[in-house]
Amino acid sequence: MFADFMAWPALAKVLICFVAVLAAGRLGLKLGLALALAGPLLGLWMGLGPSDLAEPCALALGRPLTINLVLVVLLILVLSRLMQQTGQLQRIVESFGVAARSPKAAAAVMPALIGLLPMPGGALFSAPMVEASCPGWRAQDDLGAKLATVNYWFRHHGEYWWPLYPGVIFSVALLHVQLWAYVLLMLPLALVHVAAGWYFLLRPLELPAPALTDRRGGWAAFLREVGPIITVVAALPLFWLVELGLSAAGRPAPWPPGAPLLAGLVAAVAQVCLKGRLGWRDLWAALKRMETLDMTLLVLGVTIFQTFMSESGAVALVQLDLARYGVPTLAMVAALPFLSGMLTGIAFAFVATSFPLVVPLFADAQGVAFMAWGALAFFCGYAGMMLSPVHICFLMSRDYFACSLGRCYGVFAPALAVVAVAAALWLGGWIILG
Repeated sequence: MFADFMAWPALAKVLICFVAVLAAGRLGLKLGLALALAGPLLGLWMGLGPSDLAEPCALALGRPLTINLVLVVLLILVLSRLMQQTGQLQRIVESFGVAARSPKAAAAVMPALIGLLPMPGGALFSAPMVEASCPGWRAQDDLGAKLATVNYWFRHHGEYWWPLYPGVIFSVALLHVQLWAYVLLMLPLALVHVAAGWYFLLRPLELPAPALTDRRGGWAAFLREVGPIITVVAALPLFWLVELGLSAAGRPAPWPPGAPLLAGLVAAVAQVCLKGRLGWRDLWAALKRMETLDMTLLVLGVTIFQTFMSESGAVALVQLDLARYGVPTLAMVAALPFLSGMLTGIAFAFVATSFPLVVPLFADAQGVAFMAWGALAFFCGYAGMMLSPVHICFLMSRDYFACSLGRCYGVFAPALAVVAVAAALWLGGWIILG
């Protein structure tokens, strides 16, 4: 009996571990802990001895990539928390509201601005700003669902490409590709996302005309308050330009990979602290928050599970099983992230649970084709996340505007379908041509 259990196909073992991790997360176990436990258990099931478990764990935790990823995620969460604490996020939204005289623009841009910084339940923060664009929405039966969907849809435009999102950071780290290249590949999908949102969600809305205001002060205030975000974004091309100059001179860059983003985040945190007169106690309070600790554990859990996948031989054996049973790579690359996105409703969670399984399936692809496979896997997970009934932003938007999930699905389903077709054409084209 035990011998038969150990002789199960590697594909079945990996899929069972995948389902077990998702189930453990739904039952309340921290996802990072579930992944950290699943790695050694998969290793044992694949034939590693108990004495062989320490080395993959040490290898995973000691990698420079792991350390860099932990630091980036910590700084992103600290920056988001400090900007909330000082009221800077609120001032960004308010200053844009003064500057823009279009209610439709305000309804879309305000959740989009909040979406530039990953924050749990950010849709609840932007919902009152969307509501302000149409104060009489309660008098119309279907308007609540439309406003809830506008808030939800534009809140998540950055999930594809914005380099401050943990899902994007995780994807780049697990794919081992350049951040700027991944951003450029995904940016067209974000543009389609915004265009589809305008056509299907904003265009049909009839909102009251705004009062005339002086917009000059609003734009100046907006640019001042959005400074930390500009700092992070500006650091990336600045470092890349210096790297190009050094490369032309035949000299390597004196900093490790990931340093540009780290430098930009440190500078942005310093900006917020100086402007808000925050001290070390505020930084420590932001660092020790539970979501910060959970995210750190998730990073470590992902790296441990991924390392056991490769060190136990599971990756190579899964590829052989797929060929033996005739399972198309595309089916696995699409289905596993989509299922994970549906069940978790969180971008970094579907990346963490599915990417260690699907990335090895297209490892033979080269260059942009490899990156397009990874981007396709991410979009499938993203689609599942947007449709997930446990997505916290979806639930908060629905509750705030007192509407049903069914009505919201009906409003944004055409927009999501358009983005899905665009993703298939854009990424599929790169896969074929690459």
